[in-house]
Amino acid sequence: MRAGVADMSSALGRRIAAVACLVVGPPSIGLAAPTNRTIYVSVTDGKANPVTDLTAQNFKVKEGGKDREVVRAEPAKAPPHIALMVEERLAVDQSVRVALFEFVKRMAGQAEISLVTVGLRNNEVTPFVADPNVVLKAINDLSRNAQPVSNLTEGISDMSKKFDQDNPTRPVIIAVAFSGGQSGPDPKAILNQLRQGGATLYAVTFGNASADNASANASLGTLSDESGREQVLGDGAKQSGGRRIDVVTTTAVPKALQDIASDLASQYAITYALPDGVKPDKRFSVSTDRKGVTLRAPSAIPDK
Repeated sequence: MRAGVADMSSALGRRIAAVACLVVGPPSIGLAAPTNRTIYVSVTDGKANPVTDLTAQNFKVKEGGKDREVVRAEPAKAPPHIALMVEERLAVDQSVRVALFEFVKRMAGQAEISLVTVGLRNNEVTPFVADPNVVLKAINDLSRNAQPVSNLTEGISDMSKKFDQDNPTRPVIIAVAFSGGQSGPDPKAILNQLRQGGATLYAVTFGNASADNASANASLGTLSDESGREQVLGDGAKQSGGRRIDVVTTTAVPKALQDIASDLASQYAITYALPDGVKPDKRFSVSTDRKGVTLRAPSAIPDK
């Protein structure tokens, strides 16, 4: 009798253990965590001053037309990785050199900068360095024998490829260039490479007057008669969350670069969740519920 009771107890124990395994099970099966992605946007007030008190609740993110959960939003802390690109034929101008010099001094201790001159090809004058003195010396030593032509759009494409390969945390391209000129390769291919590299593109362009810079920027690249070069500079800035600033004299370049430095100082790092099993979609938008601010955010992001 005692043996029978023991057998029954043993069998009951095995059944309870089996049920427990079915109910509890391994906690990780089918519960993979979503992938977090981080993008950078700039937010300024009506006086172009940084807005620094926004939180995740103030932002709305859509990817591929779908709402995404904003996990975190905070002022950007990672130093930007800045490719400071200037056409050789503009680098001979003293006002442009002063502009480059003052921009580098403004970003001292806040960024890694590579000075790149653009002629027939990119010339990496300095590698990406945190020491501003290296870049400042290079600016002073720039040659005054400029190439008469520039493959600017190819140069932007090449830098985008470098960023795509190296994958820095916060890549930025700043192009100081002439308006107009040769278009180079297929602008759509260059814009796609810019997107894949993940860099924010800013352009300071000399040559075209614009009474309303904001409205001019909004229309760039949308008219059929725009050249490929103009499309890359205009649409590239817009799709990446940067901006294009047209100046009518080179003496206005220093202020334009200071405005870009202010944009970089006002950037937020927004982290959002991509659900498990969902592929990234290049179509992207960010909005904020804060009234009276200017939000610059990418409208197309890398596939990776």
